[in-house]
Amino acid sequence: MKLREITKQQIALLEAKSGCPVHVMENVNLSTMSEIKIARGNLPAHIISYKPVSKIEAPDYAIIFQCALAIRLFDCPPDDRRLIGISPSGSESLETILARPNGIAEKHQLSGSNLDGFTDQLLHGLITHLRSVPLGLRISEKLSLDHPELLDLESKQVEKELRLNKESLTESIREVMPQEVFDPTQSINAAFAIFWAGRLERSEIVNPYRLAGFESQGTELLKIYEEIPNDPTNDYELIDRWADYLQIRDWYTWLPYQSP
Repeated sequence: MKLREITKQQIALLEAKSGCPVHVMENVNLSTMSEIKIARGNLPAHIISYKPVSKIEAPDYAIIFQCALAIRLFDCPPDDRRLIGISPSGSESLETILARPNGIAEKHQLSGSNLDGFTDQLLHGLITHLRSVPLGLRISEKLSLDHPELLDLESKQVEKELRLNKESLTESIREVMPQEVFDPTQSINAAFAIFWAGRLERSEIVNPYRLAGFESQGTELLKIYEEIPNDPTNDYELIDRWADYLQIRDWYTWLPYQSP
């Protein structure tokens, strides 16, 4: 895999700031374009995974983005580094929602370990989305200023994410996702779409969320985003404020970061 020099520089910067190596790999089974597992505890290295798109399309921007996401953690003072995790009350609340009469568990015959697994999948997806989208907007703004040579790659990555997000508005997705998960997810997607509609000067990007009734929620989330200073030490407040607005604050908890 041949990477751009800027990609190698970002990998080296993350390694220097964290004191841990970075491993990059393809993963065709990813539900998102890319992800990072931060080195911690028994995990001695940062693992960046990306979904391959084509043999001729390099994954540079996805790798740079995940490096920048992790670097924000290590730009915080050591005593103020925290990771997000699913809370027991979050699991309990969502399982109760799924198992209510005529609910999703009954319709799709989910019980026992299958229900537990589906609950964890939904919670993990929502909480990851809650963290990665607002911080991703911060990263996009910084990368655009610091590395304008990445603007073309960024635009291509954003287009893919917008398409994926739009697909999640379909009725088939709504049928297997409770409203308590679907609505926050689409509100976050609406905020992402409104942000990029402005940046790309393409107002039509917001149309699917306007028609689905999520434009006002996305606008409110962006207002919160703009109120909070762009400093990594404020990232926890930003995420908590979004969660409070979406009424899912008790679905996750902040865990002190423990280095390997």
